[in-house]
Amino acid sequence: MDAHSSGLPRPRMTLRRFAAHTMKEVVGRLLVGLRIHRRLLRGKAIVVAFHSITPERSDGALRCSLRDFQRYCAFFAKHMKTERFTGLVGQLAQRRPLEGEVVITFDDGYADNAELAAPVLKRWSLPATFFVTTGFMESQQQVFWDKDAGLESRWMSWEQVIQLAREGHEIGAHTVGHADLEVASLTETESELRRARDEIQARIGTAPIHFAVPFGRAFPSLDQAIGVARSLGYKSVSLCRGGIVTPTDNPMRLERWPVSPGQYFSPYGWVVDVIRAAPTA
Repeated sequence: MDAHSSGLPRPRMTLRRFAAHTMKEVVGRLLVGLRIHRRLLRGKAIVVAFHSITPERSDGALRCSLRDFQRYCAFFAKHMKTERFTGLVGQLAQRRPLEGEVVITFDDGYADNAELAAPVLKRWSLPATFFVTTGFMESQQQVFWDKDAGLESRWMSWEQVIQLAREGHEIGAHTVGHADLEVASLTETESELRRARDEIQARIGTAPIHFAVPFGRAFPSLDQAIGVARSLGYKSVSLCRGGIVTPTDNPMRLERWPVSPGQYFSPYGWVVDVIRAAPTA
């Protein structure tokens, strides 16, 4: 058993970081044990974002270990109200109250989403939205962030995507080629969003209504890209910079929280940061 799996600090963790992690763990367990977290998150929602689920140790926000993913899913199921992405968007559009909902999403379309994540979601009866990069599906495309980490990119087959939809999960769009829309022309942006929509509709029989911006950041022409998404029938546009959803948020410009389990001893520490980031009334 290594230091991470035993709950002890990793070898290079400083004493200060260890103390901070321990404090968050203690506070989080107290808040959840007394159900105070539900009151503190009332009127807000959290959209969490995962990418690849791996057998190895969690490594930042792009790779979450299967063990950590299991722990987060168990935490969501036991201690928080889970919601489908479409349900949350409907609440915002209709100005219905938020009650601390958690929405689970995945970006890119890694094969391990179907192989490792889906069985865990099924075990806990959790819905998720998978934002797939359509041009990656059934390809050998190697993306630069995996190359930089010395990893091989493995993508889902379309049959796996179809199976996720059959199991009740939502399939969203993430462009065709993980396009950097900050440098794309409006014509290129329209093509990426339209082709991704059409491909998903052709494969699963339903057009996607949710779109996640590749790289998850804002940029000067974001409003124009949102206008393109709206014209193509998308009902939501998501970034991935962290942040909490509030009742007045525009579904066409939502923030998601990239989960980095390595920053905490457990989800109890994570929920403390979520509460701290939540705006007060």
